[in-house]
Amino acid sequence: MVAPDTRATPLPGYHRIECSTVAETEAMSRRMALQEFNRMRSMKVEEHLRTKKKRDEIIASCRLRLAKGCISEADEAANRLIIQRMERAENSLYNLLATEPDLSRASLEIEKYDSGTIKARAQGKRAGLADHEIDLAARIMEGVR
Repeated sequence: MVAPDTRATPLPGYHRIECSTVAETEAMSRRMALQEFNRMRSMKVEEHLRTKKKRDEIIASCRLRLAKGCISEADEAANRLIIQRMERAENSLYNLLATEPDLSRASLEIEKYDSGTIKARAQGKRAGLADHEIDLAARIMEGVR
C-alpha cells in the first residue's frame, strides 16, 4: 500500500519501505505493478473456472440446436455467434496466462496523480538547476576556499 505521507505508520502486518532515489522508486513501482498484474490474472482465472460449467452448457445447447436444425437463418447465425463468443472467452484466458506484464511503462496511480499535481503547482517554473548554473555554483565554491 502506497502512503503519500512519510509520517504515516504502516498498518498491522505491513512493513514500511521508503524510497529515496528515483531508481528505488522505479524498482518499487515495477514490483507493485507486477503484484497488481498477478492479482488481476489470478482473479480472471478464478472467474473463468467458476463460469466454465455454465459456458460448456451454453456451447452444448447451441451445438445441439444447430444439429437439430434451426428455425431460421437468424437463429442459426445467433447460435454460431454465441459459440464464437464462448470460444473467444476461452482463448482470451489462454492469452492472459501466456502473456507477461510490460513493466517498462509501469507506474502507480499515486505517481500519476503526484506528477500531475507537481506540474500543476509548478506553473511553468522549472525545477532544479541548469548546467550553466551548476558550473557557476562550482566556480563560486572554488573561490570560497
